[in-house]
Amino acid sequence: MRVRARGVIQAVMALFLATACGGGPSTVVTISPTASSPAVLDDRFGFLVGNAVRSESDPQPLFVLDIANDSGGVVSPDGRRLAYWADHELRVIDVAPGAQSRTLLAVTGPEGALYFAWSSDGTGIVIGVNGPQAGVPDAPPAYTALRVVDVAAGNPREVIRIPNANVVPLAWDREAHLIAAYESFSGGAGTYDVIEEGGTLKRANAGPGIYILEASQDGQQLLGRGDPNSVLRVVEFRAPGDEHILVAAWRPGTTEIGVLFHDRLELWDANGARRTVGLPPAPPSSDRYASLVFRADGRAVLVSRRLDANSDPYVLAVDLASGRSAVVQMGGSEPLPGRSVRIAP
Repeated sequence: MRVRARGVIQAVMALFLATACGGGPSTVVTISPTASSPAVLDDRFGFLVGNAVRSESDPQPLFVLDIANDSGGVVSPDGRRLAYWADHELRVIDVAPGAQSRTLLAVTGPEGALYFAWSSDGTGIVIGVNGPQAGVPDAPPAYTALRVVDVAAGNPREVIRIPNANVVPLAWDREAHLIAAYESFSGGAGTYDVIEEGGTLKRANAGPGIYILEASQDGQQLLGRGDPNSVLRVVEFRAPGDEHILVAAWRPGTTEIGVLFHDRLELWDANGARRTVGLPPAPPSSDRYASLVFRADGRAVLVSRRLDANSDPYVLAVDLASGRSAVVQMGGSEPLPGRSVRIAP
């Protein structure tokens, strides 16, 4: 375990310290749609919209989860369960008709919590529990305690308490017994942390200008966004010709990052491969309101755009194997990251 932990830290630090180059990844493959490809939409999957579950092809709800709200909810990696906050309790519920929620952890007294992450195998959750605030603007809490809980058995356990830090958990690799997190500051992400389940902490500098961090499911690779907007860190890929990157996200179950441009989607891999998926022309829209949401199985992606903050979204589902696409009727809402669910075997 310790050997792997050191390897992860060294790899992360090497990625953080690497210099972005203008050449980008070396291998480029273009995916073009074919007439014989299968249908794009798959109604074994759907979306969670508030507390309602709908299929990919129909905006009408199939069923409503028995929860008052979905505050800060995150769907499990397999798309079958939702973890969410309710009355200072972290609860979990199956994405199924008539399912009942269970409380996994309660945060009481002066402590507070918001951020958590599912484990890579979907059997556990790691939570960042903050201690009392200092009462000074931009000051970190007295501590962040990273606590883990097994979804089936409960029994929360504290892994580490990091003083004077606001720590956001990103991923928990149960096979490697490692937790990935970052320390948040008013100016962005300060450090990237790797914590062994035994409590050993290793830190790496996140670098300047990073405001959004997202770990791969196993916590061993990191996607960072910041300034300039033509660069993705930590997998230091620069957009061709410094093009504007609209949004980027990890593709579930892979080491690929989906990178959305105005006219296309590209899939970038840390080993240097790049695939381009052409997109049909979209109606007039603002790049500012673009979003990218992968299906829970990673086989399709939804690209959403709006003319402005108040307009209905234009949502396109794209099958990543064939390149075929289909417009998704969203009924005024839009798919959100972490809201793809599996509703059938």
